[in-house]
Amino acid sequence: MEKTQIGNLQFIVIACLFTIGDSILFIPSLVATAAGKDAWLAGLFALISGMGLLLFYTVLQRRYPRQTILALCDQLLGRYVGRAVSAAFVFVFLLLVASTLLREVGDFMATQILPNTPVQFIEMLFMLIVVRAVRGGAETIGRTAQIVAPWVLLLLVLLVLFVIPGSRISMIEPVLYNGVKPVISGGLQMIAVPYMEIASMMILFPLVRNDRRVRLNFVIGGALGGVILALVIFFCLANFGALIIRDSVYPTYLLAKKIELGEFLQRIEAIMAIAWMFSLFVKMAVCFYGTCVGAAHVLGLRDYRLFTFPLALLLLPLADMLAPNIIAYFRIAEYYPFFAGTFAVALPLALLAAGKVRGGRGRRREARVAKQK
Repeated sequence: MEKTQIGNLQFIVIACLFTIGDSILFIPSLVATAAGKDAWLAGLFALISGMGLLLFYTVLQRRYPRQTILALCDQLLGRYVGRAVSAAFVFVFLLLVASTLLREVGDFMATQILPNTPVQFIEMLFMLIVVRAVRGGAETIGRTAQIVAPWVLLLLVLLVLFVIPGSRISMIEPVLYNGVKPVISGGLQMIAVPYMEIASMMILFPLVRNDRRVRLNFVIGGALGGVILALVIFFCLANFGALIIRDSVYPTYLLAKKIELGEFLQRIEAIMAIAWMFSLFVKMAVCFYGTCVGAAHVLGLRDYRLFTFPLALLLLPLADMLAPNIIAYFRIAEYYPFFAGTFAVALPLALLAAGKVRGGRGRRREARVAKQK
């Protein structure tokens, strides 16, 4: 693990931008598909549940400070089982999340911004930038996030403010017409993408300068990002309705296209796309950094930078292999909560249980030794 550290403010903005990440662009469509007009309630449900998940992730950090989740796998699950679990977390979960983000960049740019540019070329350019940031270390990622965060938040706040005049409450009525089940189903989609994937940030916990404030900073950043996502879902519904959002691949981009003030402020969706690219860059940099650090840990090497270019070359074809097209990609997303929950919920629970069992055995052993004395 590198010796550089991440400041408290940097950790907050990384958590915020990670939560916004790719979700800001397509999560309204996924949630509206499941919850319909109650997608905004599903967003609130996901926000509250996500805060619980963030607190849950910090339990391991408080019990075992200055250790990554990979080191805990080796310590609590044994050398061989722990190393196998670490390999699965790195090469199945983190690598898949990183390749998914790369695929989303290529699909969006090739369909909305640069339609005549090959997808592979776009992905390669974006990957080079991510590799450069990851080779600079966690401190470089933190400083980059600190620089771009004010611009991302400013642009998203302006987006919300500009679409308020065209919003209609009638678009979200009636409330809970189909009951609570669609709300829970839609909420699970939002929980899986930002809040289960944010388990990737457990790799960064030991690098935070003040380990006593990890929980507070983590929750503040995740809550801020979740509030923004919930607002975007609400205003997408209030402007277009559930049917249009459900049939749109990028409803937030469609919302930005609607902004028009007089004859002078029009066609600013490209600026919103830049804000999305910044947040997605931070998220992918964190995931790819965790993948490289995890690969070095699994193979017993000290320098994770050795894996940046080989893993980048692996991500490029893997991103294109995920699904034949964007429609199939979104169909696969319906089952994603079960996959993400295996690594983001079941694995931390298993580590906590293993730690409790080992702690109980250790206390019984100490009691036997004391009795013999």
